[in-house]
Amino acid sequence: MENTNLKFDYFSRVGISATLLKSIIKQSPVHAATRMRTFKPSPTMNLGTAAHCAILEPHRYNELIAICPDCDRRTKTGKAEYASFVESAGKKTVIKFDQHEAVIAMANAVDEHEHATELMQDTKREVEIDFTFDGETCKAKIDAVKGDNTIIDIKTTIDASPDAFARQSASLFYQMQMAWYAKAIGSSWKTCNCYVIAVENTEPYGVAVYRYDVDVLDNGWKLCCRALRQWRDYNATISKNETPKAYGDCVYDIELPAWAERV
Repeated sequence: MENTNLKFDYFSRVGISATLLKSIIKQSPVHAATRMRTFKPSPTMNLGTAAHCAILEPHRYNELIAICPDCDRRTKTGKAEYASFVESAGKKTVIKFDQHEAVIAMANAVDEHEHATELMQDTKREVEIDFTFDGETCKAKIDAVKGDNTIIDIKTTIDASPDAFARQSASLFYQMQMAWYAKAIGSSWKTCNCYVIAVENTEPYGVAVYRYDVDVLDNGWKLCCRALRQWRDYNATISKNETPKAYGDCVYDIELPAWAERV
């Protein structure tokens, strides 16, 4: 296990990540590979990145985040001002001023939450790990690691209430991410303490702390292993100079989901 902490290099490094595995389970290896090639962060993603920085590494906020000036890019002066800003921003994550205000509010809300603050004490932040699993080169970038057996992830969300966040966690496969992180730190989903600090990205910037129990993490690990098998099959097809099919060549029978059955 190697902690590299290379801020601008992690995403270009070779390695199977939780993001890749989640994308495979969500749709297919073909879609996951396409997203890897074409990914561009949305404004909401940039807001989340800035919030992570403000919460985890506030001392680096000005180094990693750039606030876009309020200029009219339809005018010659506005275009020049914006061009100058883009050049100066470089590789920084760019957000608007109103997003910056929301980021500061989110960071303050986490700081004022007793259990979140206690969890974050004495942690290593933004931990980047390269590791090997089942002969594959893998990687992980973990928000916070505490001791040898506790991982903490920050999630920004519209709704941090228990019911809503449980749905978000399931639909975005957070259990896979947590199980993968447990493997990355040399632990196991069976014994690792896995927490999420969820903070709302709009007023009142509510904060909730969630712990993933062993049954949820068991599901996450099984999905990770399934995704890894699919990724290997995809690469085996590529190596034979064949074109992988997102959904295979078979014909599927349509079945109604339980919620659609009206009779």
